[in-house]
Amino acid sequence: MTPEFGPSELWEPATRRDPYAFYTRVRAAGRPIPQLDPAGDRWWVVARHADVREGLQHPDLGHQLPGQPPPPDEAGRIAARQLISLDPPDHTRLRGLVSHAFTARTAARLEPWITEVADRLVARARFLGSFDGVADLADPLPVNVIAQLVGVPEDDRPMFRSWSATIVSGSDFDGSATLAFAAYLDDLAALRRKEPADDLLSGLVDLDRDDLVATVQLLLIAGQETTVDVVVNAIRLLLTHPEQWRDLRDDPSLAGAVVEETLRFRGPVEIVPPRFALRDLGLAGGVIPAGERVALSIWGANRDPEVFADPDVFDVHRADAHRHLAFGHGIHFCLGAALGRLEARIMLDRVARDLGTLRLVADPGDAFRLHQGGLPLTV
Repeated sequence: MTPEFGPSELWEPATRRDPYAFYTRVRAAGRPIPQLDPAGDRWWVVARHADVREGLQHPDLGHQLPGQPPPPDEAGRIAARQLISLDPPDHTRLRGLVSHAFTARTAARLEPWITEVADRLVARARFLGSFDGVADLADPLPVNVIAQLVGVPEDDRPMFRSWSATIVSGSDFDGSATLAFAAYLDDLAALRRKEPADDLLSGLVDLDRDDLVATVQLLLIAGQETTVDVVVNAIRLLLTHPEQWRDLRDDPSLAGAVVEETLRFRGPVEIVPPRFALRDLGLAGGVIPAGERVALSIWGANRDPEVFADPDVFDVHRADAHRHLAFGHGIHFCLGAALGRLEARIMLDRVARDLGTLRLVADPGDAFRLHQGGLPLTV
């Protein structure tokens, strides 16, 4: 029997409490499922691993419709020029300018410094006894790493963290956080033009102004939010699966496997930024009309039983976790994947070694989102 779907079911409270059940039904339907978002726009939801992987690299799925005018407002223009919103050749050009700073080799060179920062954070958490897993443990590490790479002065980093949190939470309705960020970056870029430094910003200052702001903004946001999400959710999952937490404490070298299973089981991205069908598109057993949005569900793909054994079980020993699509696929594969993996692995290794008595004060549950609150912990 073909599953039935409400017209806006994806956004209903019951689905938000358990989105994985929705994606199970989408996979079973064997076709793209149309859903109307709160603005009344139609999205075609795709959730099988094979179909999502195909969609992520499909030449007829793009971020920009031909002839689409740029947004008239400054904040909208900046958002539209981010790498995740661009197609080739602009995407190829801009990604090429920053990719050298995010190679596995570059990440490896940063490992001693990242380890030093993680050690300080873990030592402080142990001293506090009771602390917030977000604000006191997971958050400061990626904030400082990405800001260091870009070239944001240490004293200014709390401002960047605030702007990032506002933008990611979806509460930047008037674009004020984006505009404040842009104004600050204008000044910092002007300084780098006069006095170049050994940082990423110094190599980008000749870009068009909107491209410069958009590129740096995305790097700072993506470099912070996704890694924080992985670390916090890994800690929550470990502490709610005591046998897995014990295994990591007994063997901290499992930290890398914990990162991969967390990315699969509860990664930071539910649906990739919507793509448009550039022409009538055959995908996932159906035809998506030209010009309409396609929602490729990473969460749906990463719980596909055709790929992952017992996909709804969190298991840090699974052999197939590496097949997840949490970092995407194709030309938009996450630029900071190597760095994010390194940061999360180091932090979880240090937590396992030095916070062995860690426990949850309260479990926020699977619907937990970073911008909705913290993760209360105690040792």
